[in-house]
Amino acid sequence: MYILKVAYDGRHRGFQSQPHRDTVCDHVLSALEECGYISEEKRGIVFYGGRTDKGVSALGNFVVVYLKKEPKLSYIYSKLKNKGIWVLGYREIEGIPKVKYRHYRYILPKEGNYNVGLMIEGSKKLIGTHSFHNLSKRDRSKKKSPIRRIFDIKISEDRYYIIIDVIGESFLWNMVRKIVTVLSEIGRGRKDISWIDDLLHIDHREGVPPAPPEGLILVEARTDVEYIYDPYVLRRFREEWMEEYLKSIVKFGISKSMVDLLESPFNRMV
Repeated sequence: MYILKVAYDGRHRGFQSQPHRDTVCDHVLSALEECGYISEEKRGIVFYGGRTDKGVSALGNFVVVYLKKEPKLSYIYSKLKNKGIWVLGYREIEGIPKVKYRHYRYILPKEGNYNVGLMIEGSKKLIGTHSFHNLSKRDRSKKKSPIRRIFDIKISEDRYYIIIDVIGESFLWNMVRKIVTVLSEIGRGRKDISWIDDLLHIDHREGVPPAPPEGLILVEARTDVEYIYDPYVLRRFREEWMEEYLKSIVKFGISKSMVDLLESPFNRMV
């Protein structure tokens, strides 16, 4: 049995295998099969670090699979090339590892004025063990407890966006994105900090929309496993994301210029 550390961008239709076969797990399994690694007796994903929706990226998710032999990550990379999925590390394991914590990061664009100090103050109310029934997608089966424990929330900012890091034991569906919405509403002065107390009250019921999935990254599903990394795959991963970064800067510059020029006194359209 092997654990594989998996990174990906948000282009695919979620993480878990689905009938349409266009998820991260589907593509990883297909690549492993092409490489001749999949065990015929025990196919499929045994366990994973975190379920993510379409649009969500990851640096440190993982899957546990049965393989016939030790994988060569450069071979797997060649099968996943240009698909926005990378298997960065692996380790043979004897049992399912315990996830010590999950770390999510959200990139929140600065639209208008944000009071980051208020957001930080509000985030402190969310740290600890609470019922997050108002900050998760409804569980119709009612089998999952809404009680979850958040270890820490860190908020920082640069000129163009706010970074929200949420670290917890485990998370409910859409929980992190709904937390982002709450903190955003407080930061923009649309809600008072006391709103969080209402949302965490066991008898209070109120819908909160999730923030867009494209801003979310699963940074790490942390276990005690020490992965074996492939230097070539890590180098290609860095190079490909740097290429994407440079393209994004150009697109950002063009978008900002269009807005700035429209409002410029030299432009007679306004």
